[in-house]
Amino acid sequence: MTSPSQRRRDPQPLSRGWEVAVAGAGGVLLAVVLAALTGLGLAAALWGGGWVWPHGTETITKVIAGLLHGDPGRGLPPDQLHRLAGPTATYACVAVAELALCSGAAVVGLLISRYLRPGDARSGMATRGEAEQALGISQLRAARTVIRPDRYPSKTDRRPRARGRR
Repeated sequence: MTSPSQRRRDPQPLSRGWEVAVAGAGGVLLAVVLAALTGLGLAAALWGGGWVWPHGTETITKVIAGLLHGDPGRGLPPDQLHRLAGPTATYACVAVAELALCSGAAVVGLLISRYLRPGDARSGMATRGEAEQALGISQLRAARTVIRPDRYPSKTDRRPRARGRR
């Protein structure tokens, strides 16, 4: 026989919570790094000698460290180093790429919060047009005391107001 604690279902079957947060933080960090590398490549393609992209994780970490320390070309092989644009154009393109990433994340977050919120009462409510289409105007008028009892009290609830005695 199993104990009640073993039979109880886990209300959040995904995980205990920290795994999702770590995966989310890792995804955000990866997106920021890829946006910085995209900005570097875009600057080289527009104002340098052609597209530049580091190959291998060791090269990527050196290039990101170079970007953070003010030396955009650090870590790149010599054949790609001569194709880089100037530091002003490079950092401007990196900023534009990071801004595009942030605005895209904000739009996605807004769409998720608008349309996928759990327990949102609006998702179960019919609009006026849907209610009229389903019930018809005569049925809506007949049920108005149930639908809006504050605006249309039932006939049994209607009592004449007591006027002051003279």
